[in-house]
Amino acid sequence: MSQLPPDPLPWPLHPTLQALLPRLQLVQDCWHLLAGPTGTGRKEHYLPRGEREPESAYRRRVDAALPSGFFRDALRTFAGMLASSHWRELPASLQAVISDVDGCGTDLGVFLEAADLLVLRDGAALVGVIPPAHLWPSEGDRQQALRNGDRLSLPRLLLLERGDVLHWHLPGNHALPDAITWRERRPNATTPDTETPPPKDPPPHRWQYLTACLDAQEPGGPGMTLITETLVADPQAPSGWRKQRLDQRHYRGISQLSAIWYASHGAAFGEGELPHLGLAHQYLNHFRCQSDYQELLYRTALPVGVRTGVTGPMASGQPSEPVVLGPNTVIDLPEGASFQFVEIQARSLAEHRAWVESLDQRMRRDALIPAAAQGAPRTATEISMAASQAYALLQSQAIQKASMFSSLLQHWCAITGEPLPSKEGQALVVEISPLAPAPKPQPTVTEMLQLHERGIVSDAALQQWLGDLAGVAPAPN
Repeated sequence: MSQLPPDPLPWPLHPTLQALLPRLQLVQDCWHLLAGPTGTGRKEHYLPRGEREPESAYRRRVDAALPSGFFRDALRTFAGMLASSHWRELPASLQAVISDVDGCGTDLGVFLEAADLLVLRDGAALVGVIPPAHLWPSEGDRQQALRNGDRLSLPRLLLLERGDVLHWHLPGNHALPDAITWRERRPNATTPDTETPPPKDPPPHRWQYLTACLDAQEPGGPGMTLITETLVADPQAPSGWRKQRLDQRHYRGISQLSAIWYASHGAAFGEGELPHLGLAHQYLNHFRCQSDYQELLYRTALPVGVRTGVTGPMASGQPSEPVVLGPNTVIDLPEGASFQFVEIQARSLAEHRAWVESLDQRMRRDALIPAAAQGAPRTATEISMAASQAYALLQSQAIQKASMFSSLLQHWCAITGEPLPSKEGQALVVEISPLAPAPKPQPTVTEMLQLHERGIVSDAALQQWLGDLAGVAPAPN
């Protein structure tokens, strides 16, 4: 997963993405455990240095702060529920590459689950179908290449994070885009772990930028142009970089961009709120409070040795030798002196611990994960309402997923020329089981008989309970 701009860009970002970047960066930081996708630390951003705090103490405090994986585990739990799906029938060409749908060895099921995770985290993701990289003069040549196992003669699926879809153009309200610009990791780009190129060649930029746009005015009919560019160092440019075109391809017969905006609530292209932004804020609040609690515990949990009746540096003004304690050492004190350990009265420790536990319970409740819910017991009504809310969220996401997959097959078949699967119903079936509270423990037969002997349970109630237990219908009156 990529890090959001601020990389130098040859064009401005879309205003919608520009306004969303701070919130998008926040949820991505929570997802990466405040470590950053490339290993760069992000804990300092959320744990600022205190006033007059020494640098060594601040570094120790930051290193000791360990964020939990709760936010990421919660989203993975939701994605795992959405993964209970199966497709009815696939086009023959897609079935042939089902274990490598994106040209990078990704299975179709793994691809769909990764898309679910991005939508749950970022509120939306772009799913697309890229036409084949190898174009052949005739259908016979293409079929021969396919028989030889040429993967580049078939389309590939594309999954983009929301922060990598840099710009788009909508010709009208509620219209599909006719131009989209995104970025991908450039293959063979230099990184700190790779070999440094010769000094005479400037290091290649780590991103390549692709623009797909419709060409309705082409002489041969409508089509799509796919342009691939990158950035090269240029000291004379204002930003220090200039664009360099790597490739340009034109595909005829395409009247609609094969891109699907997979959003959490069916939002328009480029839109969509972050569904778990509140949980991310709670996660960061929990992280800060946990760090404060660890710092307070570090400073106050250890007992302090105190000697009474002995002249010390505060009384005489002279430095005293440090006291070394061990299992084989003895302290000799004059008559009337005493030595004991005294613990600091840190009353706020209990308050901090209670507040951290309260935040942890609140996060688990707001995440609506019944299996991970802990803390104070809730009533059956509260559990049922929470389960219904989680089921409604998952059911809505399942509908969006099935619709996205149907559109995905349509774009795939439009590029390959294959007919769509003729089976009725949705191409992808997502099975979301209704979430219900755990059943209450039932009394044993011995316990019921004891209640009957005490007169608490009547004869009719005992017979009804035994009949339900044995699966026998009650006798008619």
